[in-house]
Amino acid sequence: MFGSAGFRTGIAAILATISGTASAADEKELASVVTGQWVFVGKVTNAQAGPVGLSDPPLFTFTLSFDATENLRGKKPDVKAFRYSIRQKNAPVFPPDQPFLVAVKKSDGGWVVSHISPADKDSIAIAKSLLALPVGWTITDGKPVSPWASLKTYAWPEGAPKPTGPSCAKSGRPALFAGDAVAMTVEQVIPEKVQEFRNPFGNGQFKVTVKNTSDKPIEVPALLTDGKTIFWSDSMLVMYQNQPLMLGDAGRAKAAKPVQLKAGESVSGIINTLTIIDGVEWPRGGSRVYFDFALGEKTASNFFYYFSQLHDPIRDAAIKKLADK
Repeated sequence: MFGSAGFRTGIAAILATISGTASAADEKELASVVTGQWVFVGKVTNAQAGPVGLSDPPLFTFTLSFDATENLRGKKPDVKAFRYSIRQKNAPVFPPDQPFLVAVKKSDGGWVVSHISPADKDSIAIAKSLLALPVGWTITDGKPVSPWASLKTYAWPEGAPKPTGPSCAKSGRPALFAGDAVAMTVEQVIPEKVQEFRNPFGNGQFKVTVKNTSDKPIEVPALLTDGKTIFWSDSMLVMYQNQPLMLGDAGRAKAAKPVQLKAGESVSGIINTLTIIDGVEWPRGGSRVYFDFALGEKTASNFFYYFSQLHDPIRDAAIKKLADK
């Protein structure tokens, strides 16, 4: 269970070699790397400037193409160019001879650059150390720390088996991955009765589907079950502005076995982002709220339109319901 010993030993070796390189400041600067679905080192082969937003500072937009020289996670999607935008005083420049550390992900139906920065030995080492852990984990004093660490003894069910390899220095929760054969998608749950201009993209609930894309049965170590119930909130994190957040009902799993999927099989569950207690800047009035959903090393992005007059009471009721359980 929980993935091959060789794979996990390799992760431990990476961490032992380079985790001491990362400082808190460095990790913060590279936080947006971990939500990338394709992460690589490469050079910009074309930078097509787009409209400039009339804000202060201005919003610069580009369409970027790359020549990847080192792959760090995932694989290149079947697109030639990626959207990129940044709000800053001066327009960014992309020297053709400068290697960049780049992360891209699918968002709003297209592929966007979620991180780009000059690549050097140290930044690549830090990125590798972060990518050697599940999304949302950090390295503190050279040791891996899980976003579930605040749950303490509830971060991992008592008596549940633990695989060898990296584990959280504060809670003991093991670092679990989904695996190469797994694909994850996230869809908005649209209510039966949509209120125009208030909840056209749903009420903060999302349907997560995890699929075995291979022709062989697999285990999904990061997706936990007792053999009957899948503990979605104890398996998944929600990333908001590159910060990992737990769902409100995390810490209630009674067992921790990996979900098993037959060839081509998929499982789905509902994630309610309105149960997130702290960490989200819920807007006043109405605007889109974007999330990255993380299962092990897999991520998928989506959003919904938060209308405070409607969703504040729904969120309060959702959190109260959890507290009453």
